[in-house]
Amino acid sequence: MQNMTIAVSGEKLARDLGVSHSTLARWVDKLRDAGVEIRGELFTGYRLTRIPDIVLPHVLRPRLRTHTLGRSFFHFYSVDSTNAFAARMLAHGRPVANGALILAESQTAGRGRLDRSWHSEPENGLYFSLVLRPEVSPSLAPLFTLACAVALHHTVERIVKLDVDIKWPNDLLVDGKKIAGILAEIHADTDRIRSLIMGVGLNVNHLTLPEEIADRATSLRLASGRHQSRLDLLVDFLEQFERLADRFQVSGPSAVVSEWTSHSSFASGRLVEISDGYRTLKGTTFGLNSVGALRVQTSDGNVEDVYSGDVVKWG
Repeated sequence: MQNMTIAVSGEKLARDLGVSHSTLARWVDKLRDAGVEIRGELFTGYRLTRIPDIVLPHVLRPRLRTHTLGRSFFHFYSVDSTNAFAARMLAHGRPVANGALILAESQTAGRGRLDRSWHSEPENGLYFSLVLRPEVSPSLAPLFTLACAVALHHTVERIVKLDVDIKWPNDLLVDGKKIAGILAEIHADTDRIRSLIMGVGLNVNHLTLPEEIADRATSLRLASGRHQSRLDLLVDFLEQFERLADRFQVSGPSAVVSEWTSHSSFASGRLVEISDGYRTLKGTTFGLNSVGALRVQTSDGNVEDVYSGDVVKWG
């Protein structure tokens, strides 16, 4: 990076790399296709003018201090959906390590909850999935979604210094606007989880967002006014999530429920309207139950445990 202003002749590059001029030209074209800006200058040669912000395995691995998460890493410049890719690997019987990370620089068919699409602008967001095999009952799987949201909350507050709220069950908000979402997909038998795919989308360095979501979504850069390191965010998140997941395995559901409750304004006393696609429930939040369902007190005084749905309105 410190020599980006220096132009190097094609003859010297080809000689140093031990390849022909035609091979060098093909390599330069491939780098340009990947987003690396290389200027060809008459009489002086090639000059590197921009390296894309890409989270490559050899850059991530030396930074990792986790035991499991991210130790197996699949990186893509583009994929339809990291969750879909993870599901295909599992369906085809490909060995996938516990804690495997699938990350894409962009997605062509990124998905959110309730079959919504996720805007996946190249280089500016974090779009990844984790494959987990927790040794807990399938009924406790939703707690990993809550733990993922808490870990992401801690990471953004610690690194970006923003006040972050968690909207049940797993959206992260800054000033009331969404910056992140989590999509969990479970494959389980009646008594055990075979795999749990946790998909995360985080808006990091977007300067603009599509018009249809601009009024309710933002990015860390827009909210903070500063460019953010995707690598720093990812490394910290993986550590935070592993730490909380380990606590859950040792101490049980209360470790996650208490963390989520203490960092979400939606936990208690919040007027909400929740839709699950079939019905709408209105009431006041009354905490979480032991497995992470949101307790809602309706106007008739009854308290209902809501296990799935989306908070579509709140006050």
